Amino acid sequence: MKRPTQIFQALLGVAALILTALVAVGRLAWREIRNWWKRRSKLAHRSIVAIFIFLCVCYVALTAYDYYDGEYGKSCWNEKMLSQNIVAHYFRDGKYRLYDLRTGEYSTPKLNWVSGASEDDSLAVYALPDKRGYINVNTGRIVIDAEANNYHKAWVFSEGLAAVMKEGKIGFINTQNEVVIPFRFDYSDKCRMWDFGYLFHDGYCIMTNADGKLGLIDKNGKWVVEPAYDEIWAPHKGGYRIVINNGKHGVLDSLCNVVYPTEYGCVEILSDGFVLTKGGKEWQVDFDGNIVQPFMFDATYYLNYPIGYNENGEIQYAFANYVKYEIINCYGIMNRITGEPVTPAIYSDINMLSKELFEVREYGSSDYYLLDINGNVVSKN
Repeated sequence: MKRPTQIFQALLGVAALILTALVAVGRLAWREIRNWWKRRSKLAHRSIVAIFIFLCVCYVALTAYDYYDGEYGKSCWNEKMLSQNIVAHYFRDGKYRLYDLRTGEYSTPKLNWVSGASEDDSLAVYALPDKRGYINVNTGRIVIDAEANNYHKAWVFSEGLAAVMKEGKIGFINTQNEVVIPFRFDYSDKCRMWDFGYLFHDGYCIMTNADGKLGLIDKNGKWVVEPAYDEIWAPHKGGYRIVINNGKHGVLDSLCNVVYPTEYGCVEILSDGFVLTKGGKEWQVDFDGNIVQPFMFDATYYLNYPIGYNENGEIQYAFANYVKYEIINCYGIMNRITGEPVTPAIYSDINMLSKELFEVREYGSSDYYLLDINGNVVSKN
């Protein structure tokens, strides 16, 4: 116990000596500085004080600038070219400003966001809190003021018209901000979900009713397809549109007539016709409805069946003359030799128990049952 106490006392002594030396050096340095200062002229005194104040001000200013730039300065991320001469600069506070490369100046105040313009138009949507307006992407200038018009939502121009929402209803304006279609349509979150954007394509625009069902209106605001669908897709190059209701697909033509009702599992529009899927079958027709390919599928998978055991007791398998074919995540049985389907693609799983016996499970069921090589039920609980 005595030895640790002595060590501690020695350390305290050393610390006291160091502190005393520092104080002595400090006092000596201060005396020298004070004497040096007294020997200087008043002009030197003022100059040194001015330099000191200047350095302090510079330090404070640089610190403030670094803070401001870090919080609100321009960021190189998320910048986008709106046209050949106008770029949207992104700032660290989450705002945008439009910058004119020709003049080297900003043409707008800070905005919440700005969209691009459609291919055949020059006006883009810009946003302020709960208000929307329009900017010319070629000049960078505001042409339809958000503050003055109080549009709560807006979409880009398409075929000369743009959808805007005011007091909870959607109407359409032209590029002169004149109301062309009155504010009488209901907005639905389905627009955001499916991103159809209330845009005109080939003279028609997808529109929603109060229940969220989708239809089509013309440029006079008249319903040409009553709102009865869950989804309506933008038209194919041939003018055909896919429509969906309760998970089933159908097709409208360029005049909005029903070509195929919404009773198909899937419809694909090709350059020369349609691929239709229904009841576990898939086939191709031309635009006149003539069958081009009577049997189609998405993929095939080999099937094998057990034929016995090897000398190590492991099960041996042989390839079957049948394959499992797939249509939209459902499976059917096809003869690998002839290419003919044995069953429609209505099963979620298919296995072979022997050369002439299949084990299948219907889609949406957990129970298996047996089929023969002709697709007939052998055993079913």
